Amino acid sequence: MSTTNRYSIEIRNEPRTLLVVDDEPMIRSLEVQFLSSQGYKVLQAASAAEALRLASANANIHLLLTDFSMPEVDGLELARQFRTVHPETPVLMVSGSIPLMHDRTADLDRFDVLAKPFAFDELLHKVRSLLDSVVPLPLRNP
Repeated sequence: MSTTNRYSIEIRNEPRTLLVVDDEPMIRSLEVQFLSSQGYKVLQAASAAEALRLASANANIHLLLTDFSMPEVDGLELARQFRTVHPETPVLMVSGSIPLMHDRTADLDRFDVLAKPFAFDELLHKVRSLLDSVVPLPLRNP
């Protein structure tokens, strides 16, 4: 399967699976619709607890896209807990509060931030660059 559009993305073989987490239903729905239209398989969650349940149930999540400011557990804490299940998966944090985050992200690698408000082509660029930064692990011989 190969999908190309005006954003010049190309997805081959199995679509990459993204987990989108946002407590705002309208924002989450727009992100999910846009990313799905680009050929990604998109899981969605309204809370960190729901996201962690999905993460435990799905072995192949290629990227976590989460809002920073959520009730109960913020996006950074979610990212840290998510990485216990998916340690190599890149994280994209969307936030209107980027200055509040900078001091708290030192321990996260393959991590990027997208400031709100953003254009969908900016979102797509960040998603693609994070997915492209993942180096596949070598195959082990039995």
